[in-house]
Amino acid sequence: MDRLPEGISLEDLSVRTQSRYSRVQHLYPVINDEGRLTGVVTRRNLQEVIEHNLTLREAIKRTPLTAFPDEPLRVVVYRMAETGLTRMPVVERGNPGKLLGLVALSDLLRARTRNLEEERRRERVLRLRFPRGLTRAS
Repeated sequence: MDRLPEGISLEDLSVRTQSRYSRVQHLYPVINDEGRLTGVVTRRNLQEVIEHNLTLREAIKRTPLTAFPDEPLRVVVYRMAETGLTRMPVVERGNPGKLLGLVALSDLLRARTRNLEEERRRERVLRLRFPRGLTRAS
């Protein structure tokens, strides 16, 4: 996850967003000098910043929708469905400026798929044992 400093120059911004790792990132957390989350910016917003010689501060969404690490995935998925967002920063519940990571809809779907596979595996392994003398028809 690439984090962008609030005061980054256009030249540095252009270099960082064109790196091979950054090309797959769609939402960038923006941090201040103390490393605290001040907002987010999308890849599309970054293109506008670069094309129109804007500052990153002008493109930041200052109150991003966030997720907490102790929330059930179901709650995060519902929040994404209600808002149409597919990515959001994960922050500490008691300290919303402390960025812990990013969560994307694809991460949630992967977690759900893994959960379903584990359920299926448990169902296949489950064997019923009957007491001696009893048959399945009893």
